[in-house]
Amino acid sequence: MPQIQGLGPKENTLYEMFFNRAKQQPDSAFIWTKKENEWKSHSWGHVANQVKIIASALTQRGITAGARVAILSENRIEWIITDLAIMSIGAISVPLFTTYTQTDITYLLSHSGARAIICSNSELTAIAETAAQDSPECYLMVIMEQSKLLHHSHNLAIVNWEDLIKEGEKASSNKIISSLPMSVDDVCCIIYTSDGEEKPKGAMLTHRSIMAVLAGAEGLLADLTSGKEVFLSMLPFSHAYEHSVGLFFPIHIRAEIYLLQKPETLSSAIIETKPTIMTAVPRLYEILRDRINASYQHKGTINLKMLDRAVYLGRKSLQKIPLTLLERIENSYLNLTVRRHINARLGGRLKAFVSGGAALDPNIGYFFLALDIPILQGYGQTEASPVITANPPKKIKIETVGKLLIGVEAKLTKQGEICVRGDLLMKGYWNDPIATKKKLRDGWLMTGDIGVIHPDGYISLTGRKKDIIINSGGDNISPVKIETVLEAHPDIEQAMAFGNQRAYITAVITPSQTLIRKLHEDQNKLSRIVSEAVKTANARLSSLEKVRSFVLSDEPFSVRNDCMTASGIIKRQQINKLYQERLEQLYQRKSSL
Repeated sequence: MPQIQGLGPKENTLYEMFFNRAKQQPDSAFIWTKKENEWKSHSWGHVANQVKIIASALTQRGITAGARVAILSENRIEWIITDLAIMSIGAISVPLFTTYTQTDITYLLSHSGARAIICSNSELTAIAETAAQDSPECYLMVIMEQSKLLHHSHNLAIVNWEDLIKEGEKASSNKIISSLPMSVDDVCCIIYTSDGEEKPKGAMLTHRSIMAVLAGAEGLLADLTSGKEVFLSMLPFSHAYEHSVGLFFPIHIRAEIYLLQKPETLSSAIIETKPTIMTAVPRLYEILRDRINASYQHKGTINLKMLDRAVYLGRKSLQKIPLTLLERIENSYLNLTVRRHINARLGGRLKAFVSGGAALDPNIGYFFLALDIPILQGYGQTEASPVITANPPKKIKIETVGKLLIGVEAKLTKQGEICVRGDLLMKGYWNDPIATKKKLRDGWLMTGDIGVIHPDGYISLTGRKKDIIINSGGDNISPVKIETVLEAHPDIEQAMAFGNQRAYITAVITPSQTLIRKLHEDQNKLSRIVSEAVKTANARLSSLEKVRSFVLSDEPFSVRNDCMTASGIIKRQQINKLYQERLEQLYQRKSSL
């Protein structure tokens, strides 16, 4: 594989990279899992041996090079072993979100032509069995945990994890893995992605494309990853972001990975694991910010004022506004009290948060930066394996998504759409040449995102090409910007802006669950409080972007009600369909805001 200025793995495949790292440090801790309130380490050598055993067993079961194998599981060590085992025999892993419905899984198994599905707990196993039986190519199901919900059928072999290991131990796994000729351009995984409106499309990622991201990440984080790194993994490995940056990047730099299985234990897990790097989506950083605020509020008014003051002075410094002598003294004192204390609550070794997967509210970013906690906002797409840009640690511009990774090029179309090219691009969409031609043109990835490339190389996003609202005056308005500003208010959990070919913007809004519980379904009071929240948000929006009226959603947007994709993107078409009549009524009367 061509190297980017000496960066990135030297191997041709991801599994070779893993086995080389394992050979170099077989007894060192690699994966940490928690059981009965204790963290247990799994060495590189142990995991490598398990990978070989599972790879051998899958081969014995008829899984050969090019075969697709689906993984339906929460993050756990078996997920990692399975993914590496599939790749090591030249097969292709198809990660599935655990939030998918049975209908979704049936479609994805059938569309990918998966020959097998490997799943974890009883609930997922029951769904997977029915889906697999309805998928013509799927003949094998492996279950990580015992389940009493299985029905078994003549066309689907079901085997549990322990038995699969026994089968693999009887075969010579070393010969199977080492004898397969594989190319850096072979597809190693198909990760399904959706833009919120259509059926998911399977992005074919290659060893080369993911390794290009690893090289870019190494270049970006070179100043931070000189020691022994510890990652706390929170996002599902089925997400392209966590799969590349939260799994294979730590493998590349020989880091340890702690697997967080229960998001509600995040605060205690950070203290216990003392991570040096954390990758997550903006929502998790918002939760962390809220928990820090709540803890200081619980300590009393003086402590809360100290926190607010630390954020204010820290942000003032970040924005290059000179501090007075008194403020400098005060800021130094807050370094020793507030900032040091919060750093300790985050484990005491944190070098950086990395935010991706969605737009980060700059106020969230400034909150952490003002407390001397680096947070690096990035941007990408599944089709780019998936990272395209990120903020460099030594020069963070939190309002932007940062600079291009090394080895990536970008340009803008006349409409302002961002196009990128480089080794990080997918091979195409699985079994969808028409969609592939639309997305990949002359070697460029058409991202569908509208943005600005600044003279210093930093990139700002302003909206989605297909999401752009064109009002009745012909003005182009980004709904994503409006929704981001609305959702930054603590009383608003979700929002969808509406107003195509209309005189002004309206919205569907989901109030925060805390607010709903507090008011005990008092709809009138709820509407009044949300109205005030919208007015506050409107102060940050231009006159064309201001939300003039809104309706409250019947329930939060979710995968269950088909208002959100598994990766957290709202389905505008579905939400419009559900609330169209009420939204239309808003335009029949004078705007209320």
